[in-house]
Amino acid sequence: MAFINDDEIATLRIENMILHVVGDEEFDPEPMRVVEHADFFVERIRETDVASVFEFHADSQTKAQLERMARGEDGFEVGGQALAREFSRFHLGSSRDGAFFIFELRTTNPDVRIYSLIKYDYQKVIEQQERADGANLLRLIVQAFVADKRAIQKAALVRVVGGVAETAIAAIDRVKQGAEIGDYFANYLHIVRTRDDEQLTRKAIEAVSNALKELKDILPDRDVPRAFRGAKEALKNRQRITPAALEEAVLAAAGNPEDERIIVKIQKCVQRKVKSAKLEGLEFSPNRNLLRSPAIRRVRTTEGVLLFYPDRVGDANVERLRTADGGEVITITTRHVEEDGIVRREPRSAN
Repeated sequence: MAFINDDEIATLRIENMILHVVGDEEFDPEPMRVVEHADFFVERIRETDVASVFEFHADSQTKAQLERMARGEDGFEVGGQALAREFSRFHLGSSRDGAFFIFELRTTNPDVRIYSLIKYDYQKVIEQQERADGANLLRLIVQAFVADKRAIQKAALVRVVGGVAETAIAAIDRVKQGAEIGDYFANYLHIVRTRDDEQLTRKAIEAVSNALKELKDILPDRDVPRAFRGAKEALKNRQRITPAALEEAVLAAAGNPEDERIIVKIQKCVQRKVKSAKLEGLEFSPNRNLLRSPAIRRVRTTEGVLLFYPDRVGDANVERLRTADGGEVITITTRHVEEDGIVRREPRSAN
């Protein structure tokens, strides 16, 4: 799933908000604001909702400050100003000016607070205005987003339950490629990445494999292994893997059907597998080694059985199950046996 779960998304609402201008000028703390344009900002927050690939360090000051706010030890205004002041301190001179928002969101669960931290670009729109004071700043940001769908430059989502922030955190950074975020934003949040591109690629391959197994009846010749190879080949040539790319790979492996009902069935199936693999909203560089043709695994048993088979992630042909006594049950599923004969043993040398 993405960071915000389905129950939370359905009841998400903004309870408090504050914004500060960040840029070259000296930091000037602002009071909290009456919640305005709530529907607009909830929709923007939902667009920053991606699966987590980061975790807080135990001594993160940003995490600690959000916990104090959630417990009521610091009021939202005081805490929001402290968070914004620290963000401004980390903000590099080469970074674009913008507006730094902090939203406190609630759901039906009284113990849960979700905090959204977003830096918006708005420079282009302000340059077209004669004045850009606080009275019209929100309107300018709305205009900026309409003018540029990439107006959200950086964002993070944090869930606090019972006054304690969860370790996992969702974060995105427009100026970095894939799932990475810039150094100053990472340092401000004090987080570390916990899933690299190799791990994400493995999860993507697993999601595709699981989807194809479930969709077997609508695949050409019901051939899961062939479809799996085709899907991996399609992903191998991608610059970025996204949930949409996984859908396209499975559609291609299914022969690009034209029946709208089948297309929708495939898309929903892939979306479920993506959610289960915690890849929602993520974009990352593929690990091409994992997407290449697999190496051949050689297995010899104590009974003298010798097996050779492709060693690939999500293999649909060979299943291995360990038994309690240390042995294994190896199951091979094949569409057709192409060779089945007796191997003549060579006589041993007298020497």
